[in-house]
Amino acid sequence: MLRIDPLVRLVGFVGVALLGAVALGAQQPAPPVPGPGLDLINERCGYCHTTNQVFTARKTSAEWPAVVQSMIDRGAELSPEEQKVVNDYLFATLATDKKAAGAAGQ
Repeated sequence: MLRIDPLVRLVGFVGVALLGAVALGAQQPAPPVPGPGLDLINERCGYCHTTNQVFTARKTSAEWPAVVQSMIDRGAELSPEEQKVVNDYLFATLATDKKAAGAAGQ
């Protein structure tokens, strides 16, 4: 049976792990779609955290309203009309189930 030095094995595992990390880091989210929803997110959500957190969040259309309401409960200032604009934007551009929902509605 072929014996592999433990150090060589460790270097191999580290190399594979680094390649995986580089591959994951290279995946950039698509640029946000312009519009009034994006403007509100940039203006209001950016006070507490980077808007990149919004654009990389993986939420369904059922989850986004609760997230937006949670942010309002924590102090984000959105009128009911602005909240609807933000929710509509998140549904249309970021909801993980938007393709399935669109296909089911056709």
